[in-house]
Amino acid sequence: MIPTLLEPVLAALPGITVTPDLSVSVQSSTTESTGPHTPSDAFLQETGAGLLAAQADLHSLGITRFQDACVGAAAELGIPDVFDTYRQAAADGVLTCHVVGALWWDRSRGLGQIDDLLARRERADRDAGGRDTGGRDTGGRDAGARGRFRATTVKLMLDGVCETFTAAMSAPYLGRHGERGRLFIDQDTLREATGRLAAEGFQLHFHAIGDLAVSTALDALEALPAEQRRAGRHHLAHLQFIAPRDMGRFRALDAVANFQPLWACNEPQMEELTLPFVGPERAAWQYLIGSLARSGTRIAFGSDWPISSADPLQEMHVAVNRMLSTRLGEPGSVETTMPLLPEEAITISAATAKQAMKRVEKERTSHHAAVRNHTLKTRVSANAARGRPMSSMHQE
Repeated sequence: MIPTLLEPVLAALPGITVTPDLSVSVQSSTTESTGPHTPSDAFLQETGAGLLAAQADLHSLGITRFQDACVGAAAELGIPDVFDTYRQAAADGVLTCHVVGALWWDRSRGLGQIDDLLARRERADRDAGGRDTGGRDTGGRDAGARGRFRATTVKLMLDGVCETFTAAMSAPYLGRHGERGRLFIDQDTLREATGRLAAEGFQLHFHAIGDLAVSTALDALEALPAEQRRAGRHHLAHLQFIAPRDMGRFRALDAVANFQPLWACNEPQMEELTLPFVGPERAAWQYLIGSLARSGTRIAFGSDWPISSADPLQEMHVAVNRMLSTRLGEPGSVETTMPLLPEEAITISAATAKQAMKRVEKERTSHHAAVRNHTLKTRVSANAARGRPMSSMHQE
């Protein structure tokens, strides 16, 4: 199901159908997922207009670089493929942000899709003119506006979200008859896929919310040669639950801990849909930004906009205070007065320099504002929806 806020926007998009129960279906030219296909002119015009609107919103917040964490046909999320939308905008000279597209790993296609991912990266590199397959500037004279879109990352969604009991946990949810979520990519396939992708020079970007998903992503990184780990700066995103046994592995494996700090607060979803089903021990494993930062782990921040605000200052406010500001939260309420695990807060200097803004600028993916591709079709305000996704559509 999708939030009613997005229903009219999605229903207006080419190839998107919103059903009476607010589910989303994406029309395709084939009966099964077989890889990228050529988008229509109408689709490019529609999504191109959305891209420019989204870009204007991000520029208004001072954002000039972002990663789109899902570039590809993610039918299970209701997200159409906007790879060619970015290419067209770059070719037309209207893409004024620098964008890294995280190419979507379709879990229904398996290892056979790797050649398609390589071909997409090569197309983006050729468009850029003067950039090599790693996205580095080689001095080509056309490496200006056309070089603002790269596709050097692959997004691997390992699990869902806690609120729908689809986050993969090592122990069952409480009161759910043994339910513990599941991994969306089996471990053997994941290990082989990540080995081949890393060897080809891709950065890996894992969606990992449950502690089992986090452990599985770290296991996949551990299987890589050390040089590929160091060079790749591979990211684990979201990291709601990290088991104590895994805390020391991030730094040891050169893994980047990519948090959405705006979620690290006591808000209704936390109080009603998370804490009652995980119990006090696992509740203390949530969003361990401070502990990882103090251990020397490289930290990056993302927004998950428009599910959460794209405003970096609001994200850093929660990272420092572990509660929402009164700009986003209800004044006097728990979400603006009672910090979540306050010992996991970081300092202002860490938030603005060492662990957030400057660190993110150094990351190849510029994670300072992780923007999902469906956001590029809408002018929905970044502040209109906050908190984490409650639907399968928004499981990044």
